[in-house]
Amino acid sequence: MKLHSKRLLAIAQAIAQYKQGTILADIGTDHAYLPCFLYDQGVIEKAYACDVAKGPLVSSKQTIMTHHMEDQIIPLLGNGLDPIVDKEVDMISICGMGGMLMIEILDAHKEMHDHRFFLQANNGLSELRAYLEKHHFHIIDEDLVEDAHHIYEYMIVEKGEMVLDEDDLLFGPINRKKKNNLFRQKWQFELNVQKKIIASLPEGHPKRTQVMKMIKKIEKVLA
Repeated sequence: MKLHSKRLLAIAQAIAQYKQGTILADIGTDHAYLPCFLYDQGVIEKAYACDVAKGPLVSSKQTIMTHHMEDQIIPLLGNGLDPIVDKEVDMISICGMGGMLMIEILDAHKEMHDHRFFLQANNGLSELRAYLEKHHFHIIDEDLVEDAHHIYEYMIVEKGEMVLDEDDLLFGPINRKKKNNLFRQKWQFELNVQKKIIASLPEGHPKRTQVMKMIKKIEKVLA
């Protein structure tokens, strides 16, 4: 089985590298590609493919049946972590959604915070990192992947303590140290956006201070 999504392949590789146990719950699974691929590669022995909508769950069932994994990959309908509260699970992946929705999902079941999580938020990363810090999570690792001309960030987290400053929340405490090519590419693009904004704002505009602060932060991290 092949994963045609570079984003999902990066998550799969992260799970293979940092896996804890052999049972995965994939939240917002869509087509169940990730759990099916991980089982096919021998990374996991069982998975729950969970989604809040019936349409994606039907697609998940089709993927599972196509690869004859009905006994290993179990599709579950439900919101967030609701479907797995009574299931034996070693690790949880939550990918392909906004950071604020991810916070809602995590916050609804604090009793499950002792699991290892693989998180890929499409936006709201600063807010997500702030939530993780406040609720005693530790970022084990984080990285970026480019897929279809878009750069995604993902992180591996588990219970533990960490202290993040403003730059850590914005850029990621590990990503800002790695400063790999994708990191530089992402923030160079954002720097260009901010410079266009500042050029369009008249002198004395109240937003100029905020934009200039962002420009200086990005220039500093890219230096």
